[in-house]
Amino acid sequence: MNRDDLRLGLQIWPSNTAWQDLQAVALLAEELGFDAIFTWDHFAPVASIDPYSANFEGWQVLAAWAAVTKRVQIGMLVTGNTYRHPAIVAKMAATLDHISGGRAIAGMGAAWFEFEHTRYGIPFPPVGQRIDQLEEALIVMRSLFTQPRTEFQGRYYQLTDAPSEPKPIQAHLPILVGGSGVQKTLKVVAKHADMWHCFAPTAAEFAHLLGVLHAHCEAVERDPASITPSTGGQVIIRNTAGELERRFDELVMRHRVPRGTPSEFTGTVDHVATHIAERLRAGARMFVGSVAAPFDEESLRRLATEAWPQAKERASAS
Repeated sequence: MNRDDLRLGLQIWPSNTAWQDLQAVALLAEELGFDAIFTWDHFAPVASIDPYSANFEGWQVLAAWAAVTKRVQIGMLVTGNTYRHPAIVAKMAATLDHISGGRAIAGMGAAWFEFEHTRYGIPFPPVGQRIDQLEEALIVMRSLFTQPRTEFQGRYYQLTDAPSEPKPIQAHLPILVGGSGVQKTLKVVAKHADMWHCFAPTAAEFAHLLGVLHAHCEAVERDPASITPSTGGQVIIRNTAGELERRFDELVMRHRVPRGTPSEFTGTVDHVATHIAERLRAGARMFVGSVAAPFDEESLRRLATEAWPQAKERASAS
């Protein structure tokens, strides 16, 4: 394992917060050396948050982050494909690449949150159709990123002599696909993605899914090493159980979420580093911590400067 190839990301929830705080935490992540920052693409809060509470639009957050940061990569984890035509998303991603000076990641998924589809009148077809639409969307986007004109006559999308200028700054703007379906989603990843993210509940489950992805890559003659596997979860680092409980109290008060319980990525530095190292040994090449408002500077600092270095050391030593 080459430790230099391992990357640390941060997903920043855009719910029940203020823009000034979203800006501050993005700048802190860059200062601390995180490699990438993400938010989510939802019109109402998710993650068991009250769906009628406040939530910023994610792509505008990304553009604003791109304008105030200098080094960190910026992407969506992940864009709901049902919300927008892929030609629009391709234009948005190329624009983000220019605003950021070539740091954009085009994160895409089939979409899953039925609540917001129902409330906003967005069609919510069966999951198989959503994945088929996602595959067509990825073909359209890559063509718009790279070709002078795009002709595409699919079942769900049709483009005729479609231009898309300016092209991204990056010669190959990375497409990240999120999802864990073994029959269809991972086949789409094998054919079209540069990065793959899955919030697998355990290292063993992540290793299993990665093995399935590798099999799909073999079937389409794709080198699996050309896809960066990523996983993660909400990170809270505290020295004592009482301190951890107080952080859970903050989240319940701010977001009206069910009360959290200790998990693989909540606890002491040693505890968190141990479980991140398990994910790296299972094949992850990026770990994405997740943080909610009020943004937890202690956890971010300790993840970047203590737990992450220890996790990389443990993973590479085994």
